[in-house]
Amino acid sequence: MTETPHEVVPQVTTPGGAAASRSTTAYVLRRCGYFVVVVLSVYTLSFFLLYALPSDPVALMLERRSGGAGGGTPEQIEALRAQYGLDQPLLVRYADTLGHLVRGDLGTSFQSGRPVPQILAAVAPNTLGLAAGALLVAVPFSLGLALVTSWRRDGLLHRVLVNVPALVAAVPAFWLGLLLVQLFSFTLRWVPSAGASGLSGLVLPSIALALPVSASLTAVLVRGLDDVQRASFVELLRARGLPWRRVYLAHVARNALLPFVTLTGLTVGGVLVGTVITETVFARAGLGRLLASSVQTQDAPVILAIAVLAAVVFAAVNLAVDLLYPVLDPRTRHRGSGALS
Repeated sequence: MTETPHEVVPQVTTPGGAAASRSTTAYVLRRCGYFVVVVLSVYTLSFFLLYALPSDPVALMLERRSGGAGGGTPEQIEALRAQYGLDQPLLVRYADTLGHLVRGDLGTSFQSGRPVPQILAAVAPNTLGLAAGALLVAVPFSLGLALVTSWRRDGLLHRVLVNVPALVAAVPAFWLGLLLVQLFSFTLRWVPSAGASGLSGLVLPSIALALPVSASLTAVLVRGLDDVQRASFVELLRARGLPWRRVYLAHVARNALLPFVTLTGLTVGGVLVGTVITETVFARAGLGRLLASSVQTQDAPVILAIAVLAAVVFAAVNLAVDLLYPVLDPRTRHRGSGALS
């Protein structure tokens, strides 16, 4: 009797293990393919939207450099258009810029004449640090608030806190930033108001950017926790005598976590967009302010580079979230490649 399991297990698990391995490999490759598609789609859409605009970026550049004195002559404009390849058909320009992008060449700014990587390198760390700081504040805060809110679904604390996310989400981001500056910089004088570097200058912008983000994350997780608590398996676990703390944290919270993780990945895009307002309010040099100024001057190479960088960060985070699913929910390992898609 003791030899039977040792004889049967290898025959049953080996084919399943090989199939699971092939399914996992296909899943990873498919998600990596989605990564490439997202980045390419963002670049393509940004390119055609930019170059479909009726105004001429070269004329804007000369007008800006001349201080509004009228720009250059038609001959100068045509020479610069030829220098930047703007005299070529649209599809030829798209293929040429895409080829340079694949080789790692982001081009040269129309307005400053500097290589785009140098411009991005000067400000990108500020924005990425701000976005990372906002997520480091938003995710733990929303996770803790949601767990506390749904601890007792019919309790007083739930009725009080359940509407807090909607209240925070209704506050405009710029007004929230100004309110934080007024309170913590001018009244309490705890942190610098604007333009500061280092950790002290990152505190208020991160909080201002994190609070609206945490509102949506908290709302989704509270809804998920409340829904899971109504499931029949929760009553079964309680009937077996398990303490509520174990049921809530080990079973309810874990089952409600997948939508929260998914939304966290999708939130990265909103955080990057939110840096435009936040950096303006707090006078921070970053990709947000650079993007705003580049759109005004139609500095296409800079705009395209920022769009690609944002798409890469967004797609990379969501790729990591997709690959994290089998860790958070082991059931996804056994659903086959069709279900994983």
